[in-house]
Amino acid sequence: MIRKWSIALLGWGAILGLLAPMLHTIWVSFSPDSFLTPPTNVWSVKWYLAYFGDRRWIHATSQSLLIAGMAALLAVAASAPAAWSLGKLTVARQRLLSILLLLPALIPPAALGFGLLPLVYFTGLWGTSLGLVLVHATVGLPIAFLIIRTCLPAKLGELEAAAAGLGANRWEVLRRVTLPLLTPVLLAAGIAVFVLSLNESLVSIFLATPTNETLPAVIWPQLRYSPSPMVAVASCVTALLGMIGMLIVIGILGYQRGRLIAKNTTAINS
Repeated sequence: MIRKWSIALLGWGAILGLLAPMLHTIWVSFSPDSFLTPPTNVWSVKWYLAYFGDRRWIHATSQSLLIAGMAALLAVAASAPAAWSLGKLTVARQRLLSILLLLPALIPPAALGFGLLPLVYFTGLWGTSLGLVLVHATVGLPIAFLIIRTCLPAKLGELEAAAAGLGANRWEVLRRVTLPLLTPVLLAAGIAVFVLSLNESLVSIFLATPTNETLPAVIWPQLRYSPSPMVAVASCVTALLGMIGMLIVIGILGYQRGRLIAKNTTAINS
């Protein structure tokens, strides 16, 4: 009993420790002053009004959402076929493909951003949103690959073979068997990449310009040269968007699990 309570207290302590910086950021965002100091007697929403009334911050927020969404789609679209086909390859090819897909995670973001500068200039992607989308998708590719590879249904291949044996063509197998089973996994991987892209700062600092700068690329100079509660407001907006994404994934996974339990219960009862 004591061990159970100790583990529970340790878990809640870890959760509170992770939430403490976010709670402090929310507190500071309501400061009436022009410095990163928490409010004491008077709370104000003037920095929220200033944020949503500033064209640069709103543009950076929309750019972050656009780039994160497109990067998530590209990362999932590239990693899902690779993770699905990995079990059909030889051991040597599995290792080679895994190393190639996980390589972006081994390179520091600053080195990746600096190293991609000549390529971005050469391809004409400098100053475009497409350039940031491709780079953010590359950064999120290992995360999507690991999630999809780890969460692939164990009997997916058997179910696909059974559907093909019953006369279904490749398109029907993909539409009726593969995609319904992989939908929760693909959504989870996409949201993970979305949240990662939304908070990616080092690569964006190297590659972003005033026309395509993301929210972290705007926050960093503000923190360095003129820190104000506006930075805290932007951090709260980013955290809120990430939390909404995670709640959507949890809801979808819960709905999918409920459907599977209902189907199994119906099959048992019949």
